[in-house]
Amino acid sequence: MHGKPVGRLNQIAYMVPDLDAAIDWWTQVMGIGPFFVFAGFDMVQSDYRGVDQPIAFGAAVSFSGDLMVELIEPRGPSIFQEFLSAGRTGVHHLCAFADDMAETQAWVESVGGRRLQGAAFGDGSQIAYFAMIPDESIILEVGVLTPDVLGLFDAIKHAAARWDGKSRLFDPVAAEGGDSLDNMH
Repeated sequence: MHGKPVGRLNQIAYMVPDLDAAIDWWTQVMGIGPFFVFAGFDMVQSDYRGVDQPIAFGAAVSFSGDLMVELIEPRGPSIFQEFLSAGRTGVHHLCAFADDMAETQAWVESVGGRRLQGAAFGDGSQIAYFAMIPDESIILEVGVLTPDVLGLFDAIKHAAARWDGKSRLFDPVAAEGGDSLDNMH
């Protein structure tokens, strides 16, 4: 589509009630791993349905080829928690990266999308979630990410490509030191 300020879809995200159990299932059943677990998020601002509010959640990512698989465990009021509280689990949203959040939000709104939630991080990265249709059954996450975050995703993708099929978790610091993927958990 001409004039679309976001790149290709590159991620599918799943809501899970238990991040650790979900990592076990994805590595053992789906054969995807290892997962990088985010220890925390340095949010300097976050909003939920138009109100400034902290968003708390746990997340882990891995790759299946070029597709990032994200697992999210909600830990408080958010569109994530709404999904689980409604008795749903599974696919929650898709993601694409962009270079400019304001330009992308204007484009999303011009095609009927509506912002549901977002956050800005201390490193300058931003994310936002948009309902692309009124019933919110298609949600697009837009990520405007720093080169360091994109580099981390590249390292996770590389680890997934050479995954031993056993290690649950990926530690990029240990991998740089030659510890590869052994004994990550």
